Order: sequence, then C-alpha cells, then structure tokens
Amino acid sequence: MRRVRVIFGGASSGSGFIYFNALMDLVLVASVMPLIILFYMQSAVYLEDLDAGKLEWRLFTADLQNYLTAVDSIELINEGSGFRVTRDIDEYDIELFGTVIRKQRFNKGHEIMLTDIITCTFRIDGQLLKVTAQLKNGTEERTEYAITRP
Repeated sequence: MRRVRVIFGGASSGSGFIYFNALMDLVLVASVMPLIILFYMQSAVYLEDLDAGKLEWRLFTADLQNYLTAVDSIELINEGSGFRVTRDIDEYDIELFGTVIRKQRFNKGHEIMLTDIITCTFRIDGQLLKVTAQLKNGTEERTEYAITRP
C-alpha cells in the first residue's frame, strides 16, 4: 500500500483555489441578485392587487356595468351623487349614502355595493356615465361606462 504525502506551502498547497471559489461565489450571487430584486418587485405588485379596497372597487365596477346595459332611461339624482336607471319594469337608484354606495330598487330597502367612500360623483356625458370616487385609503378612482339602449 502506498502513502500519500501532503505538502503544506508551495504550489501543491491548493491555496489559490480558495480565492477562485470565493470569486465564483461572488459571480453567482451577482448574477442571481437581479432575479431576487425582480421577484421582490413582482410580489409587491401582486400584494398591492390583493388590497381589499382595490379589490372591492373592481367588484363594484363589474357589478355596476350590469345595470347600464339595455337601459330605458337614466338620470342623475341628488345633485350628481347618484343616478336612477330604468330597465324594463325595474327602477334602480344607485347613490352615495354616508360612506357607502347603495342600490335601491323602487326606493325600498337598500343593498350596499361599495364601502369606505368619502365622496363620489356621477356624471352623464352623452352615452357615457363617468364615476369619480375618493376612497378612505386616500386613492381616487375613476371609471367610465358606456350606456346602451335596448
């Protein structure tokens, strides 16, 4: 059997490999760091989309579009803080009431459509309904809807 003799110092010590390994680790971290930053930025956008206020606003806008298709008549009420829409035999009032936007059918009862509102204005411009709302979280939301006739 043959013994292997290790020599400390000199060319056969392998001390250059430690520097090379550290340099390769640094290159690897430098190449992965932009991916980590991109992942962080994407997750921040994703978490912002899950904000309850923005999600509630999107649901409100999708629900409101259903009331603006095939309308017989539409008019502003309460000096622009609401509107009345008539479809077939149904009449709906959608208006700001305190800090919520509510929907009433034939002026009876009410269903809350959106909460945490400071101000909301509705404006009819030709065949467009324009909505501007100031939310309690400080954001201002604007949207436009096409009003279609039957």
